[in-house]
Amino acid sequence: MSQPKKVAIIGAGPSGLVAAKTLLHNYPKGAFSPTIFEKSYRVGGLWPSEPRNTTKEPAGPQRRYHNGFVDPSMPTNQSRFTVTFSDLAWESVIGGPDIPMFPQAWQAGKYLQAYTERYIPREALRLGHRVVGSTRETNERSRPQWTIQWVLERGNDMRESSKGQEVKSETFDYVIVASGYFSTPYTPDIPGLPSFAEKIFHSSSVHTKEDIHAMLEKCGATKGGSGKLIVIGGSISGAEAASALALFLSSMNATASDYRGYEVHHICTRPFWTIPYYLPSATLQEDAQDKSVQFLPLDLVLHDLSRRPPGLVQYNFGPVSQQQEAKVNGYFLSLLGKQHAGYGNIGVGSRNGTNTIQPSLIAISDDYAEYVQSGSIHPTIGRVCAVSCAQSGQANVDIKGPDNEITTLENVSAIVTATGFTPFASLSYLPEDVLSKLEYSAEDTYFPLIMDEKGTSNAEVPDIGFVGLYRGPFWGVMEMQARRVAESWHRAGSEQGIQFSAEELESKAQERQSMRDYKDVDPDSRGQFPMGDYVGLMETFARDMGIPRVLLPETGERPGPVLPTRYMAEGQTKPSMLAEAQVALESLRDTLTYNSVASRAGLVRTIFRALHGTWNFSRVSSKYDSEVTGTAKFSPTYPTYPEVEREYAYNEVKRVDGTSRPSGRSAYRLGRTSTTSGEVQILICNSNLDIEQEDAPRLPYELRLVGPPHLEDDGSGREEYIVRARGCMSSEDSHWRGLAYGYEYVFRLEGVTISSWECNVDYKRTQTDGYEGSGGEVEWSRTVYRR
Repeated sequence: MSQPKKVAIIGAGPSGLVAAKTLLHNYPKGAFSPTIFEKSYRVGGLWPSEPRNTTKEPAGPQRRYHNGFVDPSMPTNQSRFTVTFSDLAWESVIGGPDIPMFPQAWQAGKYLQAYTERYIPREALRLGHRVVGSTRETNERSRPQWTIQWVLERGNDMRESSKGQEVKSETFDYVIVASGYFSTPYTPDIPGLPSFAEKIFHSSSVHTKEDIHAMLEKCGATKGGSGKLIVIGGSISGAEAASALALFLSSMNATASDYRGYEVHHICTRPFWTIPYYLPSATLQEDAQDKSVQFLPLDLVLHDLSRRPPGLVQYNFGPVSQQQEAKVNGYFLSLLGKQHAGYGNIGVGSRNGTNTIQPSLIAISDDYAEYVQSGSIHPTIGRVCAVSCAQSGQANVDIKGPDNEITTLENVSAIVTATGFTPFASLSYLPEDVLSKLEYSAEDTYFPLIMDEKGTSNAEVPDIGFVGLYRGPFWGVMEMQARRVAESWHRAGSEQGIQFSAEELESKAQERQSMRDYKDVDPDSRGQFPMGDYVGLMETFARDMGIPRVLLPETGERPGPVLPTRYMAEGQTKPSMLAEAQVALESLRDTLTYNSVASRAGLVRTIFRALHGTWNFSRVSSKYDSEVTGTAKFSPTYPTYPEVEREYAYNEVKRVDGTSRPSGRSAYRLGRTSTTSGEVQILICNSNLDIEQEDAPRLPYELRLVGPPHLEDDGSGREEYIVRARGCMSSEDSHWRGLAYGYEYVFRLEGVTISSWECNVDYKRTQTDGYEGSGGEVEWSRTVYRR
């Protein structure tokens, strides 16, 4: 009986864990003997394993979350159906009704812990073992051998030098690099930037109210002062950082004016679209033949196979053509709507005064576009070319725009860099001769290595594999890469190692040449991610390895979204694995079902998000002979209670008889709830319109949907979806001081925005409470809101 093939896996993040699980469970027992080396004392990589309130580290710019860069409360930017592996359902990790559609980072860490406990034995894990070097010995008569060198970490301080520590070593047949792409924050080389170093912060340290307050204190920003807070860098982290700063200022200024003198500016070198977490998905109901819409998690919409041309799905790799970019921009315009496009796309279009369309980035945010619309974030497309310190202690920042004109932002109080990470530290332990064969480039963060097999290997060094080592990795792709590497090594002979046919070698050589060609193109023609075609990657990986795609039950001809659970490999035959996949598929079916609880939750969240900002209103009521007009503002604030996801402070300014009359503050809250039990709620507190303050209820009421959205023509040929809702109070609270209340809402949706909405309130006296006024007397108001 042959000995198991020994495999060293460097890193215990999601890519390392799925690699080990694949070697151990997708092949006969004893085929592989994997060992995971992890410098930390826990699994999960960047994903924290505890919620924020249990971390012991101080708040502020110097904070690190369990030796990582991820805020524990940060939601994933894909739903739980995508942030998963094929054989572990989220229902098995977070029991009961509290499974979030977009898990927080610490919950993703908890998932990885559960995955480890289920599939990886303790003896395969070497935590606190930092790999510091490796060698590869070749022999013409036998396959190559790897020697992995490591040191034991001292406590949890990952920054300690390995000098003076005992270096230990062990030999292996194969190595999998799973140490992650996001190893070191990248700081751009900008003239003058080091002179402002004390007031420069990385985006990974700017998340919470406490973080930002500590940042402002450190850079000398004081209450009542003024200045600009600049975020440098686009993509997702730049939008998140700018939104976090805008939320802080909005929340502070909702109750006072301490920081009204500060502004948020976001500088990005590339145009970009901002996309909310829930997107519309049109559907045709067979029973009524009516066109309607669901609001589903963005990945279930963007990764739907129905978006691809008929036939086999191909993997698109290479520069983005003008036709492709125009098609993408047209799709987002139709999906998001013209109103959102007015402020949700930043600089999308021409560049340098020509008709050449520059590929746009994608930022995922439920707030960024609305902050831009309300003037809370000022975006600029350009490149920061110089920073100079002023005598005031603030800085001036020069920006070169697409037309090569220089503009200057003065009075800069702080700079937040959201310029990404580099993968070079994740490769530092590989020997020079191997790096040379991999065509390693220490300057290129886009293509640090030249590889084949969709980023998993290089035929010049076939005994080293790569899982998740590319910018923007998806968990499903990591799983596919692990399968591809394991399949190749399982076929290899025990003596001579991996052998390729002439045809295979030619195919791999062509793939590496395609990567070289892509590497050499103008960076402005590159896509956001080098391997950004997730759907194409998953489908071609599956086809190459003979993995069938599971059909979704009760979805008719619609092929549905690409998800890891739909691709179960041949070796995943254990009943427990199949049961996990079935649980996840049933949950997906429920989510895709028209007017399901999950679908309604997406619609409620869409409505709540789209209320953000300032509205013009007109109101008629039984109290006034003439129409009342004014403005209403929804200002984001930090949630008042833990069970609240998001919150607005609502303020009105009415114009009555030529004078402005501010109203009292009300609160709109999005209640935190499950997508599988109960309903997501919008809670409205003390927001009755044109009712005397002493008569207004002090208790909140819930906004509940009345049926699914339906399509209407607004009279100008533009289609809108109409959503109706009713305000509901408990029977005990519905009568306040002798008044019985009723609330009716109508929202008109175009894409992901509300074009207009109205609130109708009626209330009448009861005869049982002893207040003045005849019983049954009805008062009413009708308010229409428009941008």
